[in-house]
Amino acid sequence: MALEKLCKLLFELSSSERINVMLELQKQRLKLSHVSKKLDMTVTEASRHLQRLSEARLIQKDAEGLYGLTPFGVLTLSLLSGLGFVSGYRDYFMEYDISRIPHEFINRIGELGEGGLGADTFRNIHETEKMFHEAREYVWILSDQILMSGGPIVGERVKSDVKLRVILPESLLPPPSYKPILPSSPGGFQRRALPKVEVIIVMTEKVATFCLPNQSGKIDYTGFGGSDPKFHKWCRDLFLYYWEKATPAPSPVK
Repeated sequence: MALEKLCKLLFELSSSERINVMLELQKQRLKLSHVSKKLDMTVTEASRHLQRLSEARLIQKDAEGLYGLTPFGVLTLSLLSGLGFVSGYRDYFMEYDISRIPHEFINRIGELGEGGLGADTFRNIHETEKMFHEAREYVWILSDQILMSGGPIVGERVKSDVKLRVILPESLLPPPSYKPILPSSPGGFQRRALPKVEVIIVMTEKVATFCLPNQSGKIDYTGFGGSDPKFHKWCRDLFLYYWEKATPAPSPVK
């Protein structure tokens, strides 16, 4: 019975026109004529879509003739954001493994919808260095390796009282040319370690980037970036999830 209901729901949602109707009603309650005008439909077409959405209990009409989302419709639309994001980047998720992150964050994957995909490794590194330059409050790094190219920039920012948090693999050894960051104040630099780091998060108070490993388990810095509040909060929450699981590391690393 549950599967049958799901199939019926997905059938009603298989129409881009009906989803667009729901998106408009998410913004404000509308009459039939307003829906027709906003979505450039005939009144007959708009009426048909409204009727089907009403029968699916995704929307309802009030005593004034205004249509709006039902609580069930609001929930359904919020869950669709995740599917919309994943389907929009289908080729990426065919190659990169999202199963490495906790399930609760996969359930919230739609929050990344306002971010953009960066597939150029060198450009992504350049954008990361730009993030470091512009940081005023904090820089947080979760990485499977030391970000050598951005180290000097981060070091300068830490001297300006930008707070730094870094999570690296427990077994990672710095290269011979590595020079540790020396914070100008206690608590200015905190380092923790995990047995294994399988995703990358680099973020400041304004911008965040997130990278998954490919199917072979390698992280090639192809990932998503953005400053949208929902995108930023998702990355921040995931970083803090790993931060709480990580253990304090004794020596500073950049």
